[in-house]
Amino acid sequence: MRTQSKIVGGLALLMAVGLISPVIAAEKKAAKAKAEKVSGDIGLLDTEKNYMIVVTKDGKLVTVDFNQKTKVTALRPSAAKMSDIGLGSKASVQYTKKGGKNYLNALEYIAKKGGD
Repeated sequence: MRTQSKIVGGLALLMAVGLISPVIAAEKKAAKAKAEKVSGDIGLLDTEKNYMIVVTKDGKLVTVDFNQKTKVTALRPSAAKMSDIGLGSKASVQYTKKGGKNYLNALEYIAKKGGD
């Protein structure tokens, strides 16, 4: 009887590992997502909801989310905050796609002329 319960327990463990392995592999693959870049004008910047829209030269709108850890650099160069960026500023954005959303990794911008 003990041998049977050990065999059943071992099979249950193997099945659990077999079911969990694809999930772990998918998470590792998502963690290594390739960062993408886009350049254009800042069309919208919402520092309360933590997202922005970049308008490319060909009119494509790219929405990216950000957080407090997002690296922002003014091309003066100096450290900056998301709230420092004005609408219409030229920007180069690096982002990663996760779960159907684009998450901002880094942003470099040039302030719009006539404002900062």
